[in-house]
Amino acid sequence: MGNYHQQPKKQLSTKAGSNPSHNVRASISKEVTTSSNPQTVQPRQTSKKFDNCVTKFAFATKTGYSPKNPNKVNQDSFLVLPHLGEYRRTHFFAVADGHGVNGKPVSEYVKTVLAKEVEHSIKYTFDQAKINQRVVDSTEVKEQLEKSFGRVTEGLISQSGINLRFSGSTCVSVLIVGNKVFCANVGDSRATLARRKEFAGPNGVTQYKIIGIPLNRDHKADEPDEQARILQNGGRVAAYRDMQGNPLGPARVWHLNEDIPGLAMSRSFGDQAASEVGVNSNPEITEMNLVEADKFLILASDGVWEFISNDQAVNIVMPHYQ
Repeated sequence: MGNYHQQPKKQLSTKAGSNPSHNVRASISKEVTTSSNPQTVQPRQTSKKFDNCVTKFAFATKTGYSPKNPNKVNQDSFLVLPHLGEYRRTHFFAVADGHGVNGKPVSEYVKTVLAKEVEHSIKYTFDQAKINQRVVDSTEVKEQLEKSFGRVTEGLISQSGINLRFSGSTCVSVLIVGNKVFCANVGDSRATLARRKEFAGPNGVTQYKIIGIPLNRDHKADEPDEQARILQNGGRVAAYRDMQGNPLGPARVWHLNEDIPGLAMSRSFGDQAASEVGVNSNPEITEMNLVEADKFLILASDGVWEFISNDQAVNIVMPHYQ
């Protein structure tokens, strides 16, 4: 019942321009600052240092290869919302990876409703800050992202009409506000940042390489804290077994006395059978500042990350960066 991906599938890449460590977003006519510590907003003059971090984005999707299922449906969905809420330095991107019989409608629902919820909540927060001439606290942004994910879950259960017993979707998302990045994730899709790193080469000559920095962790069932939650809720975590009893593939979530649902992740939208034993859709949210060495972001489903490392992915994209 878990998700099976046997070829790289989904990728969404955004290109970041060089920006200083100041956290700035703006509407067409007025700049507003975000900060980890609330303070009075000071008037700012327009400057090149407040250039938009995101200069372009692209996306691609491909059905995973499955020899036993040539008619396999591509259950991925992607979301691109540049200039969120008409704030031209604020952008939202997401990848949702469906699984199960109804994985596609679930990922489509997550995409559609999350777009509306995030745009509404973030725009309202920023509008109110602009009216009151105050700084937007990073905690506020995280709270709004968490609430938006929660409303997606509520609607999926009560309004979507989708049979969610053994179907669900992951979702990894990034909200870019000036040069600050918030990553909200549910499941085992991933956002990876490409950063240019210098190192000493032969004869002390400075050289450079591109490295991939994950912005979120994959919610796998055998992560210690994730597994503990599942066990506390009456579930068990184990991989499939071959005829000799050897483990096959990733750790999966099961009911204690039934071989269901066999979900290969510890957080997901939908998946009601798995939610009975501790699987949830609570997003894990991280934040960081972009620096001049940061070049672009990749958002992709586990169909990419099962086969390609963070460093490999960013180096595949790098020749197309310019």
